[in-house]
Amino acid sequence: MDSFRERGFVGDDTLEWVAEPGLLHLCGYISCLGGIVIDVRKTLSVQSLDDDPQVQTEYYAYQAWVRGHHGILRYDSTHPHDGHLDEHHVHYFDWRTDEQTALRWVGAAEWPTLGQVIEEVERWYWESRDTLPAPDSYGSLVDLRRRASSGE
Repeated sequence: MDSFRERGFVGDDTLEWVAEPGLLHLCGYISCLGGIVIDVRKTLSVQSLDDDPQVQTEYYAYQAWVRGHHGILRYDSTHPHDGHLDEHHVHYFDWRTDEQTALRWVGAAEWPTLGQVIEEVERWYWESRDTLPAPDSYGSLVDLRRRASSGE
């Protein structure tokens, strides 16, 4: 996360780890340039707790949207789609209309890390920057929590 902050794309985040027996959850929001928000929901199972702890992602959902508007993309493993070999996929949206523009199967072998999703959103930002209403704004994290919980 530090490298994204140093580059100036990420302003701040509310990411936090929550542990329960056998599981780790990573949840929160990332505030990015362009008024972009990335909602992170990830669950990992703890495979071992020895000297070299091992974890495995069980579920993830990374959703990016332009505040006050609509989605950009959503990677998730929450449900299967007809014709896909497993549940790992990405939805792409027109941020102005909320129309889904593409649905692509990603597959268990290719699902992205959070860092890869942030990089993809950052590329989208630079390609779309001139069309965004507040291209140089991050926004308030308190505001982001309230807005995200209201469905925006």
